Amino acid sequence: MDWMNIARYFYLTDERLQQISRDFADDMERALQGKPGATVSALKSYVSLPGGEERGVYLALDFGGTNVRAARIRLLGRHCYLIEKKICQPLRMAGQYDYLSSSTTAGELFDFLARLVGQVAHGHQAYTLGHTFSFALERQDLRDGRLLSWSKEIAVPGVEGQFINKLLKQALVRQGLTNIEPAALVNDTTALLLSAVYTLERVRMGLVCGTGFNACYYEPAWDMIVNLEAGDYGGLIRNRWDKAVDARSAQPGWHRMEKMVSGAYVAEIFQQTLLSYFKTRQIPDFSTAAMNDIISCDNDKQCRLKMGQLWKRIVRPDEVHPVRNIGAAIFVRAAQLAGAVSCGILRHLYGDGTVPPQSVAVDGSLLEHVRGALFMMEDAMQACQNEGVSRDKQLYAAPVLIKDGPLVGAAVAAAMAVEKR
Repeated sequence: MDWMNIARYFYLTDERLQQISRDFADDMERALQGKPGATVSALKSYVSLPGGEERGVYLALDFGGTNVRAARIRLLGRHCYLIEKKICQPLRMAGQYDYLSSSTTAGELFDFLARLVGQVAHGHQAYTLGHTFSFALERQDLRDGRLLSWSKEIAVPGVEGQFINKLLKQALVRQGLTNIEPAALVNDTTALLLSAVYTLERVRMGLVCGTGFNACYYEPAWDMIVNLEAGDYGGLIRNRWDKAVDARSAQPGWHRMEKMVSGAYVAEIFQQTLLSYFKTRQIPDFSTAAMNDIISCDNDKQCRLKMGQLWKRIVRPDEVHPVRNIGAAIFVRAAQLAGAVSCGILRHLYGDGTVPPQSVAVDGSLLEHVRGALFMMEDAMQACQNEGVSRDKQLYAAPVLIKDGPLVGAAVAAAMAVEKR
C-alpha cells in the first residue's frame, strides 16, 4: 500500500479538530451534570488550587506505574521549591524481586513503598506526606481513597477495596516510621496541575500524555480540580489500524482515546500500518521509544539500519522516508488530539468568549520526548479557536512542560491538607 494512502487516515483537518473540541466540551458538560451518554468522567479531587505561598518540608510518594519515586521537598513560598532528596526504584527487578505479581501480598508491596519513603526522610523528624497514586479510586475527601481496580500490569491481591493511605500508614508503622503521616492522595494529572499552579501564573488545566492519557482542570463552580479520565473519550473516528490495536488490547472497546494517543499504543498502531505498507503478516513488536528513535533519526543510512535490525527484514533505501512519514503522521495526530482536548476544556471554561492568556501544564514522554509534539499540540489549539480554515483569531494559551510535577504536586497537596485542618 502506498504510504500516502496510509498517512492520510491520520490527518486531521482544522475543521475536524474544531469539531472534536466542541464534542469534547459537550461530553464534559454531560459528565458534570450527571447526564447519560458521557464518555469522560467528572471525578472530584477534593483539592482546590494552591496560592503559591505554601511553605514547609514535606515528603512525596509517586506511585503511578512500574516505577516508584519518593522525595523530600521544601516548599519555599513565592512559587519556589527545592527538592532536597529524591530516589526512584522499579517495582520489579529481574532475579531480585517482583512487587507487581499476584504472588506478592499487599503488606509486602506497601512495606516496599514505606522503605522508599524512609530513605528520603531525615532522621526522626515528623513529616506530612502527599501521595500521587494513579489508579481508579473511590473517594470522599483529599486524605484517602479506596482502590477500585489495578491496571498497568499490577496484580497484587488484597489491595482492591482497601484505603490506600491507610495501608501506607500501617506499613510506615511496621517500618518504625511512626512520625510520618500520609495526609493527601491525588492522581498524577491533579498533582501535575497543583505543581504548575504553585510555580507558574495562570494555569487552569493539566494534561498527561505518556504511557497513558488524561486531563484535569480547575472547575470554578465546584472550587476544586476535576479529573476527566480523558483517555475514555469515545467521540473519535477510528481507522482500520486503530480498530486492530483495540481488538488486540486487554479491554477492547474501552479507553478509545488513550489507544489513539498514548505511548502504550502508538507503537502498536505504527506496527499495524507497517503490516499494510510492507504487505506482510508479521512485524516484531517494538517500543514507542524505538519508534521515536527511527522517526527523529536524520541519517537515512543509520535509520535504514535501525529499521532492519528492529523489524528483522531488509528495508530498501526508497522505503526509509515513506516509513518515517507514516510514523510521523501517527505522532502528529496524537499531539493534535491532545490540543483539541485542551481547547475543549477551554471551551467549557470560557464558552465562545475570549480566553485569557494562560499556560497548559503538560507532562509525559510522548509530549516531552517526541520531536515537534509540543509545537503540533499548540498548532492544533490555535486551529480549534477559529472556525473553518481561518487562523485570524489568536489563542494566547500554550503548553508548558512541568518538571517533577507528580512529586512536587504531592508535596503541595500535603501542604494544602495541613492548612485545612
